Amino acid sequence: MTPRAHVPQVVLLGAGMDARAYRLSCLKECAVFEVDFPELLKTKAEIIHEATISPCHQRVTLQAKSLVRVPADLREHDWLEKLRKHGFNPNKTAVWVLEGILYYLPQHNAMNVLESIAANCALARMTLLADFMNKSSLSLSNSGTYHFYSDWPDHLLPTIGFSRVKLSQIGDPDAHFGLLHDPENLFEKVRKLPRSVQTHPDDGTPCCRLYLVEAS
Repeated sequence: MTPRAHVPQVVLLGAGMDARAYRLSCLKECAVFEVDFPELLKTKAEIIHEATISPCHQRVTLQAKSLVRVPADLREHDWLEKLRKHGFNPNKTAVWVLEGILYYLPQHNAMNVLESIAANCALARMTLLADFMNKSSLSLSNSGTYHFYSDWPDHLLPTIGFSRVKLSQIGDPDAHFGLLHDPENLFEKVRKLPRSVQTHPDDGTPCCRLYLVEAS
C-alpha cells in the first residue's frame, strides 16, 4: 500500500468560508475535501490565494496534507458522485463535518445527505460531526431561512444506519466553549429543561436548542 492510502479523509459539507485546512495543524496527515457551491468556492480560493502571497508576517499556509475543493449542490443527488470524482474514497477512513449546513436544507435534502453518507460509507471507519436545531429553533428566523430540524437526532441517526451517537447541547460541560454563565443566555435558559418541552414555563418563549452530535 502506498503512504497515501493511510491518509485519513476529512469532508467539510457546506464548507463556506471555513478555513480549517489552513488553521489546524492536526490535519497535517489528512486529505481535506470542501464541498459547496461553485461560485462560493471560487471566491474563497481567490481570497485564500491573496492571503498566501501576502507579505505580512501572518501569511496563510496550508496545514492539511492536501485540499480539494468540490463544486456541488447538496440539494442535488449527484453531490456524492462529484466528491468521488475528485478523489474521495468511501472505503477509506473519513470524518464528515456538517457544521452550520443541515438546517438550511429542506427536510428531504438534509435526509438525503445523511442517508447517502450512512449507505455509502458503511464499509469504512467513519465519524459524523454535525449540529442539529430543534423544531423551536426554526422561529429564530422570520424569513424562513431554517428548514430541517430534529428534536431527537440521537434517535433519528440510528434509524438510518449510524451508531454510537453522542449528543451534547450548547452549554453542557463538554460543549461550553467559554460561554458566559449568564442565566439569560438563549441556550442556558433551556439546557436543564426536558427536551420534550417546546416552550419555556417561565415566559412562554420557544425552547431553542442546538445539538452537537458525534456518530459513527
